[in-house]
Amino acid sequence: MFHKTQSAFTLIELLVVIAIIAILAAILFPVFAQAREKARQTTCLSNQKQLALGVLMYVQDYDETFPMSLYVQPPNNGFAVYDAVAPYLKNVGIFVCPSYSPGIDWRSRLATVGLQPITFQFVSYVPNLGVFGEQLCNTPFRKQTPVTKLAAIPTPVDTVLFFDGYMKASPFLDFFNFLGHARHSEGVVLNFADGHAKWFRWNAQLPGGLTPAGANRPNIPYYSWRTIEPVRLSDSALQSSVSTPQDPYNDFHGIPGTNIGDSEDVACP
Repeated sequence: MFHKTQSAFTLIELLVVIAIIAILAAILFPVFAQAREKARQTTCLSNQKQLALGVLMYVQDYDETFPMSLYVQPPNNGFAVYDAVAPYLKNVGIFVCPSYSPGIDWRSRLATVGLQPITFQFVSYVPNLGVFGEQLCNTPFRKQTPVTKLAAIPTPVDTVLFFDGYMKASPFLDFFNFLGHARHSEGVVLNFADGHAKWFRWNAQLPGGLTPAGANRPNIPYYSWRTIEPVRLSDSALQSSVSTPQDPYNDFHGIPGTNIGDSEDVACP
């Protein structure tokens, strides 16, 4: 009489299989994460390209003049560049980067200076304050930056419009508190005044060249990053960064080929 024998995994064999699965998971999970981030970066590039084209459509409708980054509608409404460009976009979700959602709380940033937003609460992209003027004469700041004409931009292909950014929680809405955020594989997506968008690694050489002798900060790159310290990737790290007008942590403001190196404020009348 024959007895049917049953085969089974030994404990050693089972442990070997588990170890192999764990090794494969350790190899594949980072690959999947990188693939997901690459997809988000591609979406961000598309968002910023559409945002740049929306700005250019606005410019054509308003006598070739760029909108302001912010101006005050009495008594305390802050009308931002996002409000100006929104009618030219099919989906205002374009303002939010998929790698940085829900994004910057624009409402809370305005609240720090006693203003309230017209429409938007969350955004992920920060405007170049050298291109987009501001009118804050009805606020304690008592300052303004003139609007920019399209003809005043010598090299649109090198002039940043928006960038992956972070706005420091601060009582000062100034360029040195509006920072680039390397949220895509230690890189930042920028869009430009000719309508294109591109990814740059945080420590890469950026377009634009050097500011002229007559600029507020002469003979330095228009767009730059402080590379003497490690890149700051989180909101808390950016918030704690030491960033001043003389030595910003990074700077994506200004118009290459002009004396406008950042946001050039003038006195209110």
